[in-house]
Amino acid sequence: MDQPYCNRAAVVPLDPSPSQAQLLRSYCGASRFAYNWAIATVKENLNARSEERGSGVADADLTPMLSWSAYSMTPLWNSVKDDVAPWHRNVTMHAFRSGVTNASTALKNFAQARSGARRGRAAGFPRFKNRHSKLSVTFVDLQPTAVWFSEDSHSVRLILPRFATDPRITRRRDQLQWIHTTESLTRLKRKVALGEWTVQAVTFSFTGGRWQASFSVRQLVESFRTPVQLHGPLVGVDLRVKHLATLSMPVRGLTDQHGHIPNPRHLDAELERLATLNRRLARCVKGSENRAKLVRRRPRLYGRITRTRDLYLHRLTTTLAGRFEAVALEDLKVSGLVTKSKANTNSTPSRRILDAGFSELRRQLTYKAADRGHHVVVVDRFHPSSKKCSSCGETKAKLALSGRLFECSNCGTCLDRDVNAARNSRDEGLRLLKNEPNVAGHEPETLNADSRDCETELLRQGRKDRYQSRTTQPL
Repeated sequence: MDQPYCNRAAVVPLDPSPSQAQLLRSYCGASRFAYNWAIATVKENLNARSEERGSGVADADLTPMLSWSAYSMTPLWNSVKDDVAPWHRNVTMHAFRSGVTNASTALKNFAQARSGARRGRAAGFPRFKNRHSKLSVTFVDLQPTAVWFSEDSHSVRLILPRFATDPRITRRRDQLQWIHTTESLTRLKRKVALGEWTVQAVTFSFTGGRWQASFSVRQLVESFRTPVQLHGPLVGVDLRVKHLATLSMPVRGLTDQHGHIPNPRHLDAELERLATLNRRLARCVKGSENRAKLVRRRPRLYGRITRTRDLYLHRLTTTLAGRFEAVALEDLKVSGLVTKSKANTNSTPSRRILDAGFSELRRQLTYKAADRGHHVVVVDRFHPSSKKCSSCGETKAKLALSGRLFECSNCGTCLDRDVNAARNSRDEGLRLLKNEPNVAGHEPETLNADSRDCETELLRQGRKDRYQSRTTQPL
């Protein structure tokens, strides 16, 4: 029986020299150039076919349709690169291949969204990238993965162009080949050497004001399943802004005595420093050296906020995924919550909702629970977890948002509303694990009301017709 594998990413911060940073920027620019070339080539082909079709040319006599796959676009790029990019020898070929592959993926998403095979928001035709786009380049299909790491496990290999004509590259090849890292690569190198992990691709990107290398690895699932002491079979989680999360049972070292997990509000802690930086930036003269320094400082500040938030969420999700066999949480629509908050004059609620990182918490919790053989149960967003009494099951008609206590008029239960919602999510998650049928209807949209199958189906068909009419417009 084949062993289960999963794909994960290991991110390593880099400390490149000025020459290495300049070379990385040239690689990212080459990837962007190849991406724009692929999009422009496909667009010219589609426009030519559209003009011929409008002139009355038969479909059999139209200009042949270009294949949008990377296997077809890469040879086409190799045949024209001497004319469109005569400087291509000073850049590794993997940078151009990365741009063509990204363009092929974007075109594939557009085609699937156009045919209705892709879920989510409708993906439009890919747009061109400019010099303000994110700097990123991916290396795939390389030689054995052991060459990525240096002997001291503190450097990552940078692929250099084989036939470079720039003397700055040919004379300093040894100094440019290895990029120093601020973290040790001993664990990653050992796993790759033992065959437990296999490097599939490496992406160099400029994120949060610094360069980083992301290793896409394929690894055994069993390597994550470390024995831990379980606190219980199932826990309910209620996500809020005042408290980041509330558990149905308190956990020592993680929550308080009521089960609340504090919300650190990482962005609010840096708002004053960010406002000061923006004021100084607004007063600087465009093109000055001081403005250039401040422009480099601002993304580093945002990057520090993001990394601090991610580390906090990683500690939380690792504890929840390892200590409980199943975790039940509500299916929140963050975009809807943010839209409602933006309608107010004060944008603080919207900012704090985004700062909490609900989607990132659920994403981390999902894959970490799967790695450990545990489960994440998603409770429907229409389930009345806040209005329902966790003791007797009676549901209130209305519950003011300002009220922090839930008082049941039937059994007299009085407790924190977030704790009550977490317990209801736990009970609903237990019911879903037992595969019990829904109480009120057949569709998720009607858990709180009577079943209206015909009306729901008609509304769904209307949305489908509007989506098809919007995505089937001619190019």
